[in-house]
Amino acid sequence: MEFSDLYKQENSSLVQFSPDGKYIAVVVKHRLILRDSENPKRIHRVYSCVYEAAPYIQKVEWSADSEYILTASYATNRVDVWSVSDESWRCAVTDEVAHVEKAQWAKDSRHVLTFSELDLRVSVWSLLEADDRRYIQFPKTRAGASFHPDGTYMALAQRHDYHDYIGIYNTESWQLVKEIAVDTLDLAGLRWSPDGLHIVAWDMAATYTAVIVNVAGVIKRVFCPGDESEDDDGLGVRTCAWAPSGQLLALGGYDRRVRVLNHLTWRPIATLTHRPTVNVQADVFVEVAVGQTLAQASQAVMASTQRHHTRFDLDATPSTIRIVVPLQDVHRADAPRSGVSFVEFSADGLLLATVCETMPHTLWVWRVSSMRPAAVIQTLRPIRACCWSPVEPVLAFATGSATLYVWKENNGCHIYDIPSATVAAASLVWNPNGGSLAILSKGVFSIAYMTE
Repeated sequence: MEFSDLYKQENSSLVQFSPDGKYIAVVVKHRLILRDSENPKRIHRVYSCVYEAAPYIQKVEWSADSEYILTASYATNRVDVWSVSDESWRCAVTDEVAHVEKAQWAKDSRHVLTFSELDLRVSVWSLLEADDRRYIQFPKTRAGASFHPDGTYMALAQRHDYHDYIGIYNTESWQLVKEIAVDTLDLAGLRWSPDGLHIVAWDMAATYTAVIVNVAGVIKRVFCPGDESEDDDGLGVRTCAWAPSGQLLALGGYDRRVRVLNHLTWRPIATLTHRPTVNVQADVFVEVAVGQTLAQASQAVMASTQRHHTRFDLDATPSTIRIVVPLQDVHRADAPRSGVSFVEFSADGLLLATVCETMPHTLWVWRVSSMRPAAVIQTLRPIRACCWSPVEPVLAFATGSATLYVWKENNGCHIYDIPSATVAAASLVWNPNGGSLAILSKGVFSIAYMTE
């Protein structure tokens, strides 16, 4: 593992690699900077945005073909599109009627969608014709839109006449093809499957309902755990992940369980429970400071910001997992801190990684073939970020320290010290080519290159 120098950035959520993996975009005040992903010292473009109020740039998104990049300032009601190849080309989008709350690319990389405040409408702007503008009424901005993998159709969450709907739109004409009524109280999100055959939509946190719809608009199943057994009624879906094949759907709930549904009956083939004791045969990795017990190391790590050298020990099963009672954050009323906060399949679909809020120091890796833990990893600090490589089953995670952790099946856990001890890795972003990942800390970032 090799690390680049540290470079400035001011919003970790806006750092993005281009889909072709050539560039990495970062924001510094009102400037958008494109750096070479292989040599970050080399700056490809610097775009100066004319947004007048801070925060200047609130959204950054690459087009799917990596030819354009979008920036948005919702505070000033403006969206800009910049060309990567032509520095003089620029497109400004301003909605004179309604304030823009959200902006995103269409799959064809030639249309931009803006969602108006109060869920009034979605505006579709064309980059090819200045006067070509389409409008779609009654969107649910929070639930958003999802595109078919080949970009030919868009699924949009909508609400009118006191009912939730999924609208299927042709992205060539932007005309409604099918409207599907879904039995939800407050549709919270939707996602198209990787194979393009199904759409899943889920309800608000207080109600556990997941609706699976096929491309013909037929509702295949309305999944409610309470219908399976009376004692299996969860609070709601918090996270959702499709397997790369589209044949499995993992629903992470606020009840600390992950239910894995199959594509034939859309019933659970397994319910993954994060138990306080690991009783099955699995690799249990426990991080300890060198020369200290686990309790001593935890106290030392929390009491000081200095670098601590640690290692992973293999623990025998049964092994006890550290439990932390989640605290309600009054500043995050939209998302209570409970349940499964992370669910993601590996690139080959053979492994599933999860993190539960009541066990923030523990990362679970499940083997899909048996639906049993392949590895359970306990860290000294709470896990702040976790993501799979987009090309191979390599799992990287961070705990807000100057350390990068990497797990790979049959190779165990590896610990890499980031050269600067002042870095507190709070977020990770993989390059789409899988050869590197960005380590994001407050105000700075570094790129780690996979050399093994």
